[in-house]
Amino acid sequence: MIRSPTAPSTTSPALSPRGRARAKPLRLQVRDRVFDLLAERELRPGDQIPTEPELIGLLGVSRATLREGLQLLEQEGVLATRHGIGRFLVAAPETLVTDISRLRGVSELLQEHRIRAEVRLLQVIRREADDVVARALQIAPGTPVIHLERVWTQSAGPVIYSVDILPEALLGKAWTRPDFQGSLLELIEARSGRVLGHAQSDVRAVTLPPALAQRVGVSVETAWLRMDQVNFDTAGQPMIYSQDYHRGDWITFHTVRLRR
Repeated sequence: MIRSPTAPSTTSPALSPRGRARAKPLRLQVRDRVFDLLAERELRPGDQIPTEPELIGLLGVSRATLREGLQLLEQEGVLATRHGIGRFLVAAPETLVTDISRLRGVSELLQEHRIRAEVRLLQVIRREADDVVARALQIAPGTPVIHLERVWTQSAGPVIYSVDILPEALLGKAWTRPDFQGSLLELIEARSGRVLGHAQSDVRAVTLPPALAQRVGVSVETAWLRMDQVNFDTAGQPMIYSQDYHRGDWITFHTVRLRR
């Protein structure tokens, strides 16, 4: 049975491209609403979902917009299309299935999937960039940087552990610990005006050293997918050097691979 991470609504909210400047794109609103509908109907993997005409009537959106939202769910591995028959629920686990090719921060990822997770600040300190950090961020060694460590916890326990390092100049010297309880990307954009454009990433399977596993609150046997990443702004300049650890039994990365 598919379970929505938040209580389902009994009415369909209006979907509108207007509103706040930072409102979700319509295709993401459609994706969320379709997910909620599947949860409300308690569909199980293998069940056929409502037809496009039925969904259009329920959501009040165009066929093109509906298909954009459904395509997101297909890319995330939640739905599959059987040509000539319809769309079917493939997997709707309490774990998180996401398209690895779509770039967003941890806060945005969890929010997009309607997953409520408590963020715990392990460390936020000012340091001087060492050679590795300086090379990744294209700054001089010794440049002041902010070193941020956070853990996201939900019902399964700690599920994401992240390390983010960024030049202090992005935020200025007036930052405080509470600034880092929300989205780091939104904080950077508000303070500096720089917006995330793309990232270069490496992914590998790891376990945490005993001392770090204890700090995070997991067993040393827990498997993680570690993503080492440099995040660039829209002008191609590095903003954040990060290491995100995603718990292997909780998150699945989905992608489409093309033969070239």
